[in-house]
This record gives sequence, structure tokens and C-alpha cells, in this order.
Amino acid sequence: MNEKKVVDILLGTYNGEKYLPALLASLESQSYKDWNLIIRDDCSRDNTKNIIFDFKSKYPDKVKIIDDEGKNLGACKNFLKLLEFSKSDYLLFCDQDDVWLPEKIERMLNRALEIERHISNQPFLIHHDLIVVDESLNIISESFWKYQFIRPDFCKTLPRLLVTNSVTGCATLINKKLKELIIPAPEGVIMHDWWIALVASAFGEIYWMPDRLVLYRQHGKNDVGAKAWNLTYVIKKAITFYNREALLKGFRDTIKQAKVFYDRYQNNLKESDKLIIEKYVNLLNENFIRRRLNIVKYGFLRTGLIRNLGFLLRV
Repeated sequence: MNEKKVVDILLGTYNGEKYLPALLASLESQSYKDWNLIIRDDCSRDNTKNIIFDFKSKYPDKVKIIDDEGKNLGACKNFLKLLEFSKSDYLLFCDQDDVWLPEKIERMLNRALEIERHISNQPFLIHHDLIVVDESLNIISESFWKYQFIRPDFCKTLPRLLVTNSVTGCATLINKKLKELIIPAPEGVIMHDWWIALVASAFGEIYWMPDRLVLYRQHGKNDVGAKAWNLTYVIKKAITFYNREALLKGFRDTIKQAKVFYDRYQNNLKESDKLIIEKYVNLLNENFIRRRLNIVKYGFLRTGLIRNLGFLLRV
């Protein structure tokens, strides 16, 4: 890498004393050293604050701790708040319980610089695959995408991202142009990485890398975890199709998020994207047949035949 860029790493913490030291050690071990770490603790009640202040004392010029103002925001709002403090051309999101492989920043930044050389002034997002591990870092799956049957090439368009998210925050790099479109973020966002992916799909581009650059730790307190996409999981999901109201809640939440997205960006959206969002938010106002015809017509689809059959059955 010939071109030196300082990248910002955004770390949201909350009661993370058990796994946070391993994460911070993995940042220290990065092959690319020109990074800043911006941390906002979300009113932890354990030893997390002491851990991050000790880390800042080791790297006073590299670590910035944002005042929590006594407000517990939750993971989504915490990360969206952190975006406001980033000044670098590129920024990455960091979860307190994962471990970064040493080449993560270097590989992602190389990809970002390659994109910039070919397409300048474009907002973009890059995300990569992960290695799924248990709480002791034993490997559960070598590929998060295979584990959850995610196809990043399929799930990058606006219609599909309105329905489901395939971008994992801790595997994501965005450029400054995309960040400037995201902040300030409104109320009603389901999760920060999902919102960022929606903005990128509407106003820029989403790129993906097959590299597996994070040990994605699964434990009992994950805000969002990895579920194995296997026969047992599919059967469980099939059984719960009878509980239609419970399953509809998640769908209604995506419609609320789509409405928020439309209100936030309607003056900047392409007419074709406005139409897509309008069709999505009105799906539940359509009759049984028209609703399903519009799901197929406008591409409001998930990954895989089983997921889509389940979706069509329950909506």
C-alpha cells in the first residue's frame, strides 16, 4: 500500500468487560497502524469504562472517548451517534466482543482505495465474510455467509434491503461521502448497519469481499447473533408460520423503517426508488393476490426458495 490514510474505527461498548480486552488486543495487532479509535460507552455498569480508559492511556493520540452524557442509547443509536465524530475518509465499525484478524484494516483499505481510483466521488460501502466462533473462539463455521445462507451479490439492491439486511456492521467499511448522507439519522431505524446499507444502495454502491477477517463471537448476550441455516432451523421456522401475528411484527417493522427512509430522503431519491418504496410500504394495504404479485414484481425477495416461500405464506 503506497497511499497512507488514517481510518477511524467506531467502537460502541456496553458491559463488555469479558471480551473487550481481546478485541482491543486485536486492534493493536493490526498490520495497518494508521488508525484512530473512537469509543462511546453506553453507560456500562461493569469494568468496561476502566478498560477503555486504560487503553486510551496507552494510545492518547489514537483513542478518543465520547462523553455518554448519562444516556443509554442502545447499540443502534450508539453507533449512529459515533458517526458524528468521525473525520477520516474511511471508517469501520467495531463490536466489543469480536476479534479482528491482523490484516483486516489493510485488506479493506486496499479495496477502498482501488474503488476510489476507478470511481471517484461515489458513496460506497464494503463488507466482508466472517468466521463464526463460540464464546471461547472455537470455530463454529468458517463462513458466516454459508452458515446463514447469505448471498451478498443478491442482497445489495434497494428492494431486497427493504425486506432484509445482509450487511454485518463489524464487517463494514464506509467512506466519508456515505457517512455525510447518513447523519443525522432519524428515529425508527431498526439497526445501524441495515440503515447504512439502505443509504448505500439508494445513493451509492455496495461492494463485498469474500475475505473472512473477523472472528464473529457468539454468546448469550449478542445484540444480533448468527443462526445456523440448516434443516432443524428451517423446520422450526416452518412450524411457527402458524403464529402469523408474531411473524408479521418483523415485517411491519421493516415497513415502518421504509417509511422513515422515504421521509428522510424523498427530496433526493430517484423517481424509480420512490416508486419502489411506496409499493413496499403499501403492501399490507393490498389484497392477498395483489400483495404477492407486487412482492415478486418489484423484487421484495429474500435469499433462497424456502425463505421466500415462508415470506409469501405469512404476509
